[in-house]
Amino acid sequence: MGKLYLPAKASSEGARRLAQWIMSLDGGMAEAAIALDVPEGWLQRMVEGDMVPGLKTGTDLFRLMGMKARQFHVPARGGWFDRVPSAVAA
Repeated sequence: MGKLYLPAKASSEGARRLAQWIMSLDGGMAEAAIALDVPEGWLQRMVEGDMVPGLKTGTDLFRLMGMKARQFHVPARGGWFDRVPSAVAA
């Protein structure tokens, strides 16, 4: 796979933050998949809103980037490339 494909609109705040994290990594999808120990296809499905992280992946996301799995159930607070305000980052 290799490339991250972004839908026109972020499906959730979790998807938006996950995509931003993936794009910040030098190795992109491959590096994120290794860090989370999941297939690249799962990451793409999470970004598209077709899938939410389970317990292990949710725990790993929190450990790696401070994101909570419940953010996949919250509407996106901006576009794909909008910064996360520091007041809502935690």
